[in-house]
Amino acid sequence: MDYETEEQQLEAIKRWWKENSNMIIGGIAVGVSAIFGWQFYQDKTIVHSEEASVLYEQVASNVQSISASNDQMKHVNTLQAEYSDTPYAGLASLLLAKQQMALGEFTKAQQQFEWLAANAKQEEVKYLAKIRLARLLMTIEQTDKAIAVLSETYPASFKSMVLELKGDAFVLKGDSTQAKSAYQQALSMSNTPNRWLQNKIDDLGGSTKVDSTEPSA
Repeated sequence: MDYETEEQQLEAIKRWWKENSNMIIGGIAVGVSAIFGWQFYQDKTIVHSEEASVLYEQVASNVQSISASNDQMKHVNTLQAEYSDTPYAGLASLLLAKQQMALGEFTKAQQQFEWLAANAKQEEVKYLAKIRLARLLMTIEQTDKAIAVLSETYPASFKSMVLELKGDAFVLKGDSTQAKSAYQQALSMSNTPNRWLQNKIDDLGGSTKVDSTEPSA
């Protein structure tokens, strides 16, 4: 399934973990049960996940506050250091970075996104962090770095989103040819009509004809 927005992708990650966490925990436990014993490992893993969940909820409950609190930073740091094997570390880091972006704390947000891109165990979270990192880099006028991030390999479900953002980056750079090419490819990969994207192409004086190659960085 393709996702048109980052929010749809994030919700899919949450739903997937909720539906599959018990199976994953069980599958891991089977492999180590001969050494540690099934019951001990199961109990320990469940407690580990529950502890991470509590820390995540503490971060999420304060996400609307005026500024990121020291407690939020502490909880996110703990999740990254001790619970990076759970999805809660990545989700909490995304929440904190989004809050920091809203506050104009771009350097701090960039650090969160870069940690996620390098360390997130869930591939979807890692790619989502890269997309948000690219948006941040465009905001602080580091367009070439943003294009480099967007030129990395992404799964098909992210492709349309990435290409549209790449087109936006080329527009900021003043390269309408590359921008149009990226937009046209994004439109061709979208499963639903996207009038907004078509408007971007029209604004550049382009048709819906799709180039055969991706735009270069």
